[in-house]
Amino acid sequence: MADTTKKTADAAGRDLPAPVRRRNPLAFFGEVRREANKVTWPTWKETWLTSVMVFIMVGITMVFFFGVDALFAYGEKLFVGIAG
Repeated sequence: MADTTKKTADAAGRDLPAPVRRRNPLAFFGEVRREANKVTWPTWKETWLTSVMVFIMVGITMVFFFGVDALFAYGEKLFVGIAG
């Protein structure tokens, strides 16, 4: 089993240099285009619904933290003794 692993050091224990792989920039961009074509892009309806849900959740979170902040502010005023 140990014989099938890659060698990363020579007999003296020194690390072997990584193999240099030079690529043509046009080949790179061709590969990028092929990979981008494999992506499943969302439809406009899915994008719209997701955006609406994000705004709803931001609104709910905003109201929640406003309430928590108001509660802490009131508690601090009680603690200091200036609550009306």
